[in-house]
Amino acid sequence: MIARPAASFKAFYVRQPEDDDGNKNTKAFTDALDDTDEERRVKNVTEDLNAVLFAADAEGKIQILHSPANLGGTRTRPKNKVAALVGLGPQATVEKLDEKHAVKLIDLRCPNLNLVDAEATAEGIKSILIPDNAAVVTCKTANIFLPAPWLKNTILDSDTDCPFELILSARQAKNEFIQDHCGEDQDLQDETKAHYDGFVSWAWAGGHEKIEPLRFLVRPDDVELRPTF
Repeated sequence: MIARPAASFKAFYVRQPEDDDGNKNTKAFTDALDDTDEERRVKNVTEDLNAVLFAADAEGKIQILHSPANLGGTRTRPKNKVAALVGLGPQATVEKLDEKHAVKLIDLRCPNLNLVDAEATAEGIKSILIPDNAAVVTCKTANIFLPAPWLKNTILDSDTDCPFELILSARQAKNEFIQDHCGEDQDLQDETKAHYDGFVSWAWAGGHEKIEPLRFLVRPDDVELRPTF
């Protein structure tokens, strides 16, 4: 983690100096959890100690994790030992994750994204259901979501953990990012839209408790899992 004074983890992670470069590489954030190889997916979400991850909890709310690290996965310690901080305030705790479950790929039945974008309220988005006899968009995703910086900052700035409200915030952020930063770069426009679409499907499913909550492995006596901040 870069040593930079901040009043809280939230203040540290919102608008980092490297965000501009990350935004230009939005596709890499989308592709990180699309990899068919499980070990590469684990590596993709733990190689950046400044990463922020989204998860869905058992109540259909969005949970934020950050500072993921693999304390294993080396030649001398080949077994993975993935930990991350949960919480954005001074009471943030270090938790050991079941990393295979976190990066597990799942198939989702989600509504057509045109229907989602046509709704102007969180309740409207939540009310979109999938008729059993209707064609659906099938989204392949992981139990966690790795956001590009423009999306990360939007979610961190939001004072809600409601996925349907966050979809509305993400929609506005996507439109503003395309307008202000993509210019005539059609590839970046398409990559931004694809990243947004992936988040909408994932968040909608999380709000309907279709995303499996993360599995935290409690290890109170493990000194490697004690906070160092």
